Amino acid sequence: MPRFLLLGPAPLPRPLFHEETRGGYGPRDLVTTPLLAWSASRIAAGTSVPWLDGTALVWQEREAGSDGQVELGLAGQAAGTPTVALLVATVQVERLVKAQVEVTGNGLRHLLVDGVPVATSSAAGSQGSGEAKGTVELVPGPHLVAVQTVQEGQEQGPWGVGVRLGVPVSEGIAFSLPPQRELDLLDILDRPDITSVAVSADGTLAALTLRRVVAGSDDSESWVEVRQVADGSRRWSFRGGWEASDVAFAPTGRVLAWLAKDKTAAKGVESATLWTANLDTGEVKPVVERLEGLKRFLFDPTSTAVVVATVAKAAADPRGVKLLEGLLDRQKGYRDKEVLWLVRLAGGPRVRLTAGALTTRAAAFSPDGRRLLVRREVEDLSERPFSRHELWELDLATFAARKLRDFAWLDDVFYAPDGRRLVVVAGPSAFGEVGRNLPPGMIPNEGDGQVYLFDPTSGEVTCLTRDFAPAVVDAAWPRGGGELTVRAEVGDRVRLFRWQAASGAFQEIDAGSDVVSAWAAATGAPVLVAVGSGPWRPEAAWVVRGKALFPTLLADPAQDWYGDVRRGRIEEWDTTTAAGRRIPGRCYLPPDFDPSRSYPAIVYYYAGTSPVSREFGGRYPKEWWATRGYVVYVPQPSGCTGYGQEHSALHVNEWGRLVVDEIIEATRNFLAAHPYVDPKRVGCIGASYGGFTTMLLLTRTDLFAAAVAHAGISSISSYWGEGYWGYSYNALSAAGSFPWNNRELYVDRSALFAADRVKTPLLLTHGTADTNVPVGESDSFYTALKLVGAPVEYLQVEGEDHWILEHAKRVVWSRAIVAWFDRFLKGQPEWWAQVVAPKEKGKEGGSDK
Repeated sequence: MPRFLLLGPAPLPRPLFHEETRGGYGPRDLVTTPLLAWSASRIAAGTSVPWLDGTALVWQEREAGSDGQVELGLAGQAAGTPTVALLVATVQVERLVKAQVEVTGNGLRHLLVDGVPVATSSAAGSQGSGEAKGTVELVPGPHLVAVQTVQEGQEQGPWGVGVRLGVPVSEGIAFSLPPQRELDLLDILDRPDITSVAVSADGTLAALTLRRVVAGSDDSESWVEVRQVADGSRRWSFRGGWEASDVAFAPTGRVLAWLAKDKTAAKGVESATLWTANLDTGEVKPVVERLEGLKRFLFDPTSTAVVVATVAKAAADPRGVKLLEGLLDRQKGYRDKEVLWLVRLAGGPRVRLTAGALTTRAAAFSPDGRRLLVRREVEDLSERPFSRHELWELDLATFAARKLRDFAWLDDVFYAPDGRRLVVVAGPSAFGEVGRNLPPGMIPNEGDGQVYLFDPTSGEVTCLTRDFAPAVVDAAWPRGGGELTVRAEVGDRVRLFRWQAASGAFQEIDAGSDVVSAWAAATGAPVLVAVGSGPWRPEAAWVVRGKALFPTLLADPAQDWYGDVRRGRIEEWDTTTAAGRRIPGRCYLPPDFDPSRSYPAIVYYYAGTSPVSREFGGRYPKEWWATRGYVVYVPQPSGCTGYGQEHSALHVNEWGRLVVDEIIEATRNFLAAHPYVDPKRVGCIGASYGGFTTMLLLTRTDLFAAAVAHAGISSISSYWGEGYWGYSYNALSAAGSFPWNNRELYVDRSALFAADRVKTPLLLTHGTADTNVPVGESDSFYTALKLVGAPVEYLQVEGEDHWILEHAKRVVWSRAIVAWFDRFLKGQPEWWAQVVAPKEKGKEGGSDK
């Protein structure tokens, strides 16, 4: 290894009583005990580290000499006192490498790769003795190599250390110095990111909930930071074992509220406490203490009362049998009932608000705090989507209630500031024809969110977004004269918009990010905070004040972690099919992209009712794939929201009829327009509906050299009947179509019934506890492909649901996907063999981080 960053040499005194036989501390302890947390993001030339005597050591660049060693000076300068030096460098490998490692030189030497010990010298010795050798398995990507070396004080002569890697081939191996490095999978999974945001009523404070994975572990940590909106400075930080959920500000004052689980509850009993902290006075107090089943809360606009929800667990039949009450009862936990309570603050009573057989949810308070909107879902098999949402208004003084309306499609509802009208976020058919903007004969996609103003007394309703192409996700309307603000999908972006009441138009707000993942508006000031990300740009929080044209940065928690990662770039690329349909798309290019080279490519799609957004990372991290040397093409075929109702309505009763051919044609057009992509080394991948699309693609084309389907649907009829939401999703995506009246959809568009046409190597992956798309969908396709002799592998992820979330399993699953593509698109099978090889617990070894 040619270059290192060096810290030291510096004195390292032995601990008190080190010489005692029992419990002593010998030379090996001295060199193997970690002195620093090994992280490439925290080490850089010129940065200092405070040392034991109060001085500061500085990381310095050092070249290895002709003997491959870095000169550290003369040994024995502080007789009797050990001296330590630390060396670090980064090695980047393009394929799986099994390397023989040797730490050369004199003194005690201890080598770590990615924080894992690999080799330690048996003795200090002189040049050529006291060997420090080991074997390490380097998975594709960057690896931090660190050496801790110690001279005990008795040695004499030059002191030097070097690292040699013995590898089968040197191609695809590069050396660099921290912090500059390539993007790694753990940069996607482990970095600090923002999971929620809240804003104080006066708009001066923002509370950010953050999460990270603890370095070197699979454990996560969550914490809350309260920052000044004016300058982003950190005012408070709640961390260090402080566990909280549902963090929010009360509607008045600067009072932070949160739920904390009761750690002292009896076994099998779940209880929690609702806490508040007055950030001006410092007073912290419980509002509702150790309430069994406490799950959520909602303050009234005056902060004098709060509605809390508790869940009562249903008792199981001790005989181990269950007679279903209906289709919804198939879902785990359906019989657990959520009820509402009103808690008057300042010592007032806690009163039960709802009862009955069904779960009830608090939707919103009226602006004066006297009324509450209550929702509940009722199974109704008479029409799609085979359940309806009842909306009730409850008078909180008398408990008199009136039913306002039934909704088939309802996402959100709350009061307008006038307290008379309601703001309703729902599908185009929520109020019949009012929200529809389609040619005659087309069935709307009810996932294409619209915003309505609804007067429940007069029945008057207006759709504000009928001519607004973006699909609304959610909305807020501050009571203090603020403007109605919506978050909406705009193609593959998610942006914020203000409604201009005078003109009826929506004005886009620059909120700092391509994809706004969370946002909050102050109730009493023209301030909002938005959290978002974009290609090659992790989550950050931005502040928008009033009519300001540009946002200001509030917090960028991944900056220190991610700041020196080499980034690729993204290019927009749209195409038009022979039928005249525009297929929007984009492609990700590797950091070292050179158009004169030839690259393999991965085509990623969803092809369902939602677009593939431009968020950073995610479950299918396009940026990491690009760093691994792939060009990544993301087409957006017909049927997804964010492009207008006519475009999204193409999803209804589609199920592969249109989008599969569009993906094939778009990919061919992409290859023709991008000569740097090798058309013989193109893979495809999709998940859920995208997994269904992958399966069906392979029955219609041999365009792809390898494919991956995660949680795919191989038989639409079995998914329709077995998945928790199969029949209700098909109420949207297959309106009016059932297995008994549309064989062409349920059979002819199901890949299982054409499995004998598959020739492309396919990797199936599935969580064994998937309740959305049951694991049997992959089981059946795997069985069929094996019986017809098609090239297929099947990776089951034990205990995981539709999303692979457990950290250790997600690492293996994510690497298996890329290793599969490396096997067939790069001719590199070694990583695949390593990833799927059985491991014994506690014996994983190597440096497979």
